[in-house]
Amino acid sequence: MKTTMGEKIKDLRVERHMTTKQLAQATGISEAVINGLENDIGRDVGYSRIVDLAKFFDVPTDFLLGFTESRITKNIELKELGLTDKAIEVLLAKRQDNELVSKLIEHTEFVNLINAIDIYIRQLAAKSINTINNLTVVVQRGVENYAAGAGQPEGYDDAMKYINETKVDEDEFLRYRITERFNQILRDLHSEFNADEQMPSVITDANEMSANMIDLLDMVKKGEVEIDSPMDAVELMMERMGVREEEMQDLIGMWLNDGDDYD
Repeated sequence: MKTTMGEKIKDLRVERHMTTKQLAQATGISEAVINGLENDIGRDVGYSRIVDLAKFFDVPTDFLLGFTESRITKNIELKELGLTDKAIEVLLAKRQDNELVSKLIEHTEFVNLINAIDIYIRQLAAKSINTINNLTVVVQRGVENYAAGAGQPEGYDDAMKYINETKVDEDEFLRYRITERFNQILRDLHSEFNADEQMPSVITDANEMSANMIDLLDMVKKGEVEIDSPMDAVELMMERMGVREEEMQDLIGMWLNDGDDYD
């Protein structure tokens, strides 16, 4: 969610542990103007004041004005990011939600996720896993040789099964670690996402209507309400949704008129 200019100025000030009076003294801008800006009622103070604040906080003016959510002031050389031309083209095309891409990258587990993918793709753990598996085979052969000479002791089969289970499947293990980290990121982002704010109103309205319809049908099934006609059902459902009687009559009249048009 984008923040207003006033919220950004206040956040920057609080981050520096400054009062509005101290900020006024540091920038030469009156405290009244700063208070007005922070409360989003002082946008007519002039562009020069915005420039002064941007310079003081070392952020772009575009950040304060809401044209970007990035605080980075310098022009970054693309080579510093290590991205290929194709990757840059994909980001610039914006065929995906770049804000969501940013949230993925910002997550604390993202570095671990990329490292796990790197280990899997480059097979960097292959030698270590093979060494562990070979040691397991040595133990297994030792037990088998002992059993061949002294006879199989009690619990031999269970012991062999246990040894077999300790062998590591490189592909399965590493893909599990990747999935585990990715799922953690998804769970955290899911908890931050407010579905009610992001859901189109037509969908939320339909969800509410269907939920009320199910409740109404359950009440009819239990004999708690009686419905003699489809219009009775409509009226009851509208009442449950909090639609006023006048609105209900207008809607019913509209539906009846629409029906007449098709005769």
